[in-house]
Formats: sequence, C-alpha cells, structure tokens
Amino acid sequence: MDQRRSWSVDVSEAWVSVDQAQQVIDRYFEVMGAGGDFSQFYVDEVTWTMLDAGAEIRGAADVRDYVIALHAQMSDVHTRRIVVSDNAAYLEGDCVNAQNEDAPRISYWVAYDVTGDRITAMRCVGTFGAIINQIQSADGP
Repeated sequence: MDQRRSWSVDVSEAWVSVDQAQQVIDRYFEVMGAGGDFSQFYVDEVTWTMLDAGAEIRGAADVRDYVIALHAQMSDVHTRRIVVSDNAAYLEGDCVNAQNEDAPRISYWVAYDVTGDRITAMRCVGTFGAIINQIQSADGP
C-alpha cells in the first residue's frame, strides 16, 4: 500500500529571489546598524532559535529585544560571510564574550528565512552558553 501523500502548495507569494532576499537582508542590517527598529523586517510571529541551547523566542518585539541583549554581550564581532539564496540568508561570524574577553572566541552562524519582504525565522548555532546565562540573569528570575 502506497502511504505517500501528495502536497499542493501555492508558493507564488512566498517565493523570494536571491535579489529580493539580498535587499531585505541589506536593509535589515542597515537599520540595525543605525540603531533603528529592525523588528519592522520581522513577521509578527517571527522566531529566533538558539539551537545549541534549545531556546526559542517568539514575536517581533521579543525577538528584537533578545537580539539587542545578545549583541550587548558580544564584543569584537567579526562577520566572516553573508550568503544569500532564494528565500534565505546565512551569516557566519565570531565574537568575544563582552564580560569575559579572556575566554575563547565564539564562532556562530545564523540562518534567516525570508518570505516576501520579511524575515520569518532565524536559527543560530554557536557556543553562546555563557552569554545566554548573562542575558537570563539580566532579565531576573
């Protein structure tokens, strides 16, 4: 018995070309770098997932606040590469824990899912354990 399912999905509105994804990502980092409200590039239900820690943050304002808190704990940030494809972008970088600059550098990557002119999800992998603890301590019990 064949148990396979047939799926039919209209992706015409969701499809984002490399050029469109590049524009979204460029503007996102431009606004972020200028200290603006970069949550305007998120869908309302955006998610930020720290894969190594198993933490997931949901919602445009909460994700923005988490990204700001994360960046506040990072110093000497180096972006090594940003690669853009249809419907996605990938950033690779490294940084130092701002509260322990003698610790080894933290290498990480972030995958951005892009639909239309918005970011729908972000996934981060890196050894951010100490930084995540610092963020959680700053938020209180």
